[in-house]
Amino acid sequence: MKKLNRYQKLSLVWLVAGLALFAFLVYRTGLRTIVSNIKVFGAYFLLLLLISGMRQVLRTFAWRYCIEHEHRQVSLWELFKLRLVGDAITDLTFAGPVLGETAKTYAAGEHMPLTFSLSSIFIENLLYCLILALVTPVLVALWLISRRRLVISGIMHWLEQRNWLPQRIARKEARLKLFESNVYEFYGKNRGAFWLIMLLEVFANLGGVIEAYIILGVTFGVYGWPYAYLVEWMNRVVNTAFAFVPLRVGIDEGSTALTVKSLGYASAAGVSLAIIRKVRTLFWIGVGLLLTAQYTLSPKVVGEEVEDRVK
Repeated sequence: MKKLNRYQKLSLVWLVAGLALFAFLVYRTGLRTIVSNIKVFGAYFLLLLLISGMRQVLRTFAWRYCIEHEHRQVSLWELFKLRLVGDAITDLTFAGPVLGETAKTYAAGEHMPLTFSLSSIFIENLLYCLILALVTPVLVALWLISRRRLVISGIMHWLEQRNWLPQRIARKEARLKLFESNVYEFYGKNRGAFWLIMLLEVFANLGGVIEAYIILGVTFGVYGWPYAYLVEWMNRVVNTAFAFVPLRVGIDEGSTALTVKSLGYASAAGVSLAIIRKVRTLFWIGVGLLLTAQYTLSPKVVGEEVEDRVK
């Protein structure tokens, strides 16, 4: 039996802690109260699926515009399916986005060079995070890009000078530099597309705020856009910080309950909101898992000399 590494052990501890927290929150809130709130929500769940589906579509459009024009032959439908597959892997595994985004990169690599696949996913995720204000890391990244601070190239050059660069990384040096070059050159070469992507990401993020607004309003009569925005902002922070906990079990419910309680309402509203959203997430995970069988997740060999593209 294969031993768990340190990262997997830590993720397992967090999962167990999350399950314990989830059980406690359900017990504290009352299973009947949660079930009652879900029943009240009722037919609105179809509206929730429609909104979340539109968010996926908007982010798919944004991702397509993040792909360099010469490699944009891949269809929107194909990218949409890849998004769902990647999200399903992200939500269900300890590795979270490390595995989910990697799988998406390799699957998209059947339609374009891997370096362009990776850079397009990185740019789309970066801009999506910018809109709802995971401010500090995103602003740092944008500053580096605007100043053309080649971080990866600089680190690799520093390690090479000291003979500290591992051979496994050295063999992929050209690809890594090309990936960095693609990211840094994107804005300069695609300024029109950049602002269109930003607009698409605004609407995708707005969808999440609308979801929170509808759930709080229908189940508890709590209507207020600032409340919905704060709930969605906290949800995004938690999803990023605890991406290695499958489905953010317990973490989502606890953070949402604390957010809603800090706004002066019963924590039960937060627990119910998080659980309703989790049911929605499970629906899209199911769709993603059905689509996973279509992909071998192996990259297409692209006959190009990437060294010639790197300055």
